[in-house]
Formats: sequence, structure tokens, C-alpha cells
Amino acid sequence: MKNGAKVLLGLWMLSIAALPGCGFKDIDRRFFVMAIGIDGSGIEDKPFRVSLKLAIPFPKIQPGQTNAYRLVSDDASTITEAVRHIKSKVDKELDFSQSKMIVVGKAISGKILEKDMLDWFLRRRDIQSCSYMALGDPSAEAVLNVKTSSERFPGDSLFLSFDRDGTESSYIATESLFDFHRRVREKGIDPYLPLIRTIDDSAFLIDQVAVFDKERMKAILTSEETRIFNELVARIQSFDIETKTEQVQFALSVHRFRYAYDIRDAPPAINLKGRIVAQAEESTEAFYTRPWTYYEQLAERQAETRYARLLQKLQRLNVDPVGFGLRYRATRYGKEKDWKAWQALYPKVAFHPKVSIDIKSSGGIK
Repeated sequence: MKNGAKVLLGLWMLSIAALPGCGFKDIDRRFFVMAIGIDGSGIEDKPFRVSLKLAIPFPKIQPGQTNAYRLVSDDASTITEAVRHIKSKVDKELDFSQSKMIVVGKAISGKILEKDMLDWFLRRRDIQSCSYMALGDPSAEAVLNVKTSSERFPGDSLFLSFDRDGTESSYIATESLFDFHRRVREKGIDPYLPLIRTIDDSAFLIDQVAVFDKERMKAILTSEETRIFNELVARIQSFDIETKTEQVQFALSVHRFRYAYDIRDAPPAINLKGRIVAQAEESTEAFYTRPWTYYEQLAERQAETRYARLLQKLQRLNVDPVGFGLRYRATRYGKEKDWKAWQALYPKVAFHPKVSIDIKSSGGIK
């Protein structure tokens, strides 16, 4: 009996020894893909140029020293083919688990709305759905090739710009992969992407946003329009309001902002009511020379004008990134019938923004 048990134990140990090892590869045998860029190649049978920003592992992270990277590009008919061919250009396995940035070249902005391209990012289990998306000008490859001296690792400057762990700017619009996909597919709300422009090899600028319908890019908003866009779409809580008249010019720093709206069918109108709590940050005259209500009313009128102008511009472009159409569908029960009614109603809608501003402090000492 004992001899039989020993024989079985020996056979079991031999079978374990014959099993192959696990497929996990050590960190020094992997390239971490930090960002993905998609451009047009200009080649008919290979329309896509895919660029991967690969981080080179270091034992210790130091700003400006451990942000070494390798940018590898390839032209192919599909993104899948390009990635597989890039593997033949590197000596380590590609790991997409750390990738948090997807940049699409401005020249092929309409391609990102196509199902095949977007599905590649959504189907891969190792690409995060919370990855940030943006347009690159002049190209995605040029944006990924920017190397800032403050980066702790490759792509860190882009991550900090969009996730608001670093800079908090009212000019930077943030869009993630899952939300962009929702906007592309959902009726009543349209997609948008921030625009990254390269200044030189060590700096970039993010202060504009591109708006889309379901088929193509319709326009790129100015930096001032982008700031107002963020207030309405992202509902940011920290921004500035500049007011200028012939008598006085002043700026308010906003600490709290909220708004609500209702949609009227007859006559077609959207009544938007907003409330802002702010503090005076800069002024050409002391705030104690007049009642504060005077400055509040000036700022309110100009804020209402700015909101109305942007909403009217989006209406002329026939895009709806705010999601008025989605609200209209959600509050009615006709399904497809209500969607067709909204498509006829939106071009005729009159916008009536009403803003209430409460100045809590003059920002100075009397």
C-alpha cells in the first residue's frame, strides 16, 4: 500500500514538471504603451498610421530623467494589423494596461466616428474605458512626440492635464472613451473632443474643443467659446468671468456654479436659469465706490449674452453636445415619434438664459 502511494506521488510530481510555465512576462520583458495615436497615412491600401508611445522602464522615477520613451509607428489597412506589425519592430511584449490616452489626428477626425475604429478600442480588454480621447494638431504622432521636462514618465503631462490631478483649467475639455462612445451612439446628445496643438517639441496647448454630429466634425470652437462650453457641458465649478464696459472692467473668480433648464414646445424655447457665487479678483476701480448690485447686474447681462451666443452657434451647426435632445426624449413617451419631433423643433428653439450672480467678496481691503 505504501509502495503504491509512493509510485502515485512520483507520477504526480513528474506530471507537474512536464507542465508548461505561465504566460506572464517579467516587467523587464514588457513595453508599457502609454498613449496611442491614429493618423492618416496617405497610402490607399494602408490608410491608417498607428503610433504607440512606449515607456522605457527605470528602477527609480525622477522628473525629467525617467520620461524616456520610444515612439513606434506603422502604416496598415487596420489598427489590428498595424499593432501586430509594430510587435516585429520591438524586442519586448506590448502591454496596453497602462494606456490612458488616445489621440486622433485632426485630418482624419471623421474616421473616429466609424464603428470599426471605435470598436477596436472598446473590444480590447486591456484598454481602459476611462482612457482620455483628443484630437491632435497637426497630427497625433506629433502630439505623442512632445516631451516636456516636467514629466515623471512618458505621457504624464497629458494625463495630468485631463484628469485635473495637475492643472485645473477652464479651457481644457475632458472626454473619455466610454462617454465618447455613448455620445456617438445615443440619440439626442452629440460627441466632442478636445484639441491638442503642439507648440514645439517640448510643449503643447489645449484650449479648444471640436464638436461633431453623428457623421463628421462640424467646427472647432475658439478658446473663449471652449471655456463657456465647459461651463455648460462639463459643469465646471472653477472659472473666471470678465466683464467690460466703457466705465469699468473687472473679473470675477467663480467658486460655485449650477444651472437648470426646461424645454417648452410652444413656442419652442429653452429657459436656462443659472446661479453663480463669485469673488472679485481684478477691477479698474474699487468695489466700494458703487453698490455691489451694480457690478452683479453688469456681469449677469454679459454672462447671459455669452451663453446665448454659444448655444445659438451650436444650434446653427445642428449639434447638441449639451444633451437637450436627450432630455426631451427622456421626459416624453413617444419614442421614435418624439425623436423626429425634436429634430424638427431644435432648429427653431429660442434660448433664454437667465443668470444670477452673487458677489461674496470684493477681494480687497477697504
